[in-house]
Amino acid sequence: MTSSTSHSVLRGAALASGLLSQQQLDDALAGLASGQSGAPLTAEQITDELLGQRLADLGYLNRWQVEQLKEGRTKFTLGPYRIVNAIGQGGMGHVFKAEHKLLGRIEAIKVLPKSKSTPEAVAAFQREIRAQAQLDHPNLVRVSYADYEGDTYFFVTEYVPGTDLRKLVRRNGPLPYPIAATIVSQAADGLHYAHRRGLVHRDVKPGNLLVTPDGRTKITDLGLAWFLMEELESTKPAGKGSSLVGTADYLAPETIRQPDQILPVSDVYSLGCTLYYAVTGKVPFPGGSTADKIRRHVEETPLNPLHFNPDLPTGFCNAIASMMNKDPDKRTPTAGAVVELLRPWRDENATRHIAEENPTASGIYYRGGAPAEQVPAALDETASFVLDDEPMPGQLDSPSQISQGTVSMAGETQETLAGVHSPRRVAPRPLPHPPSTTPTRSGGKLALAAVLVFFAAAAAFVAWMAGAF
Repeated sequence: MTSSTSHSVLRGAALASGLLSQQQLDDALAGLASGQSGAPLTAEQITDELLGQRLADLGYLNRWQVEQLKEGRTKFTLGPYRIVNAIGQGGMGHVFKAEHKLLGRIEAIKVLPKSKSTPEAVAAFQREIRAQAQLDHPNLVRVSYADYEGDTYFFVTEYVPGTDLRKLVRRNGPLPYPIAATIVSQAADGLHYAHRRGLVHRDVKPGNLLVTPDGRTKITDLGLAWFLMEELESTKPAGKGSSLVGTADYLAPETIRQPDQILPVSDVYSLGCTLYYAVTGKVPFPGGSTADKIRRHVEETPLNPLHFNPDLPTGFCNAIASMMNKDPDKRTPTAGAVVELLRPWRDENATRHIAEENPTASGIYYRGGAPAEQVPAALDETASFVLDDEPMPGQLDSPSQISQGTVSMAGETQETLAGVHSPRRVAPRPLPHPPSTTPTRSGGKLALAAVLVFFAAAAAFVAWMAGAF
């Protein structure tokens, strides 16, 4: 940066980008020279920093645009969209807030990582996006557009303010069960709609459940888990040709046994794990390596949620158990059935009331005394631009719009909220699995290699039945 405006990087880039008119630039400079924002300044004293601050104060530019212009960037368009701010970086790459140049509609643009832009991956991505574009449901993030510019591929979704369920729990601690039941039930409604149209999410987890300030749940990145995952040889079960897809803390047992078998009921298991996390602040199997988590999903039963939250109704815990039954034929059979299962504990009026009474950046509500996460300030760092394939700093706008991303099976996936414990001593008990009252669905026979694992799971089943209610 130079002190002389005649060599100002900001001025030249702003005019070249079209973000600023000559009249607006002259207004800002005149204000600085006349002392409207402090002491009068000479032309040599007006730095890019001072000019940028003045432009932001006048509302001509936002701080993100100022930082980009100070770096000399002049391209703020992608297809028919004008990039207006950075949201952050998630599993789908860079995420931007954008305005459609003709319609004036604010939407979110997700730019795919260039490492994922192979011809095969792009072709598969295009097929998936076409399928998603046909979906229209209030609990699904709508995909409205997809295209490419040069070697940059991107897709556009509705812009969702708020936060995701994972951040909500980490900010506020375990949620009251009526709110958790409402959030997860709405997610189940969206999943049921998608399942009936042949799409399975494959990576249902708290980070992919967006919660708007008015208390509505929206599921993001539907069906894109396969695209986000790397093909890792270390994740392939012995004798199998497919890699695991998803996040270890929320993987269904049948997905682990047979990764190439994609079933809607596996999303139900992951949704049960998500509900468990929402009311306890703990993932079902905290601690240990990724391999330990995968083994425990197949062989063990998590602690009863009452161990962490004694105020939960027993019937509510039984509902979680039904969603997390290790046998897919005995599990709550569909996402639609989850909606009915959780209906007794839903309270959408309470959820909306809390949202209205406590409109904070954390989404639904902020419970006093709970430590809030420190969010990087937008002024601290400059976000990478749309064509830069570099890491982007933390959230700069709507935290909900950033996909948490599929966690590699080779990495740690601990999501347990530190410090969550029971306010009074409760003897550790396994999560109960009440007798199933739903009809058994027909399914394919397990492969011989998986039978041994099944017997191990059956032994664990007998163990927790002995401790069930």
